[in-house]
Amino acid sequence: MKHIITFIIFGLLHTLSYGAEPFLWRQSPGSAPIIFPKKDDQTRQEAIEEYFKKIQETKSLQGLFEESEIQDLIREGKLTHERGIFKSLEPAINDKPRFVVVTNELDALYKPPHGNGVANVIKRLEAIGAEVFVLPVVHDLTLDAKESKEFREKLISLFDAQLILGGDDIDPYLYGEKKSYARNIVRKRDVSELKFVRQFIEAKQGMNFGICRGHQMCAVANHKKLTQDIQIEEHASEIHLNGHHLINIDDSSEVFSAFDKDKLLVNSFHHQAVFVHEGDSVYKIIGSSLDNQPIVEALEFLNGLGFTFQFHPELMHDENGDKILRQFIKLTIKNKILRKLHIGCADLMKAFFD
Repeated sequence: MKHIITFIIFGLLHTLSYGAEPFLWRQSPGSAPIIFPKKDDQTRQEAIEEYFKKIQETKSLQGLFEESEIQDLIREGKLTHERGIFKSLEPAINDKPRFVVVTNELDALYKPPHGNGVANVIKRLEAIGAEVFVLPVVHDLTLDAKESKEFREKLISLFDAQLILGGDDIDPYLYGEKKSYARNIVRKRDVSELKFVRQFIEAKQGMNFGICRGHQMCAVANHKKLTQDIQIEEHASEIHLNGHHLINIDDSSEVFSAFDKDKLLVNSFHHQAVFVHEGDSVYKIIGSSLDNQPIVEALEFLNGLGFTFQFHPELMHDENGDKILRQFIKLTIKNKILRKLHIGCADLMKAFFD
């Protein structure tokens, strides 16, 4: 009987510890802290090596590898995993809001010296009080379906906000349309990113912020559609492709409450747009372009857990960009406090009625 009980306890413990554990790897002290999954039978170095090996061997992802400078780092021996810095990803030990930055290309992470695009986002968020970590493209490449879902659950429980960055077009298949004008789509990448973004949104715990493609990815995660080419389909101005233009903003919304005006000059690098009508059940439109057929430029989650932008506030190195990024931090801290109060009240109620 004693042996049977021991066997059952061992089995339960094994079940509880099942699944991939997140850990952090930095290529060098100044590099972005990147989150990787480690399976039970792996060392951290083996986990990283498996990820890069699969990126190179997966036919649909080879373009991401070949277009990035990581292949040069590998060929020149500058991406030496055993010389990197490994660390466990533990629950937060301070009150700083924790952000996971969701990336969709290898170049964002590994462009020398250490991912210029992501480094800029990290630098600006950290400067105003955030703790920032990076989720790499196709984060679940080495995991099966069950491991992937459990891995995402673990990550989501450790973060106060997700920030989804810009990039290429999203596969129209994921929002129920045939490809017409979408460009540079990689379905395996898009499915992986969508699973994380949607699971984070559906957890209804942390804040959700999206920029450009991230704005569109959040919309797809919320079961919305995209316009595949606004110049062709909506006759929008070509200034959206690469320029600056004014947009109308709702300064009564929380994220734009820092502004005392109803128009904002923004940058623009896109040919697609989110398809959302006024009176939507998920979103409130809080920013729109001045086109004859206005483009949705900013959205607010009606549940209060997110704001997304078609433009790039992280590339606006002025007062307006600073204000928006500071609102990201402020609103994340506010939600973090409210969540703690809610949990505390729930515990008090439970103790009272018990």
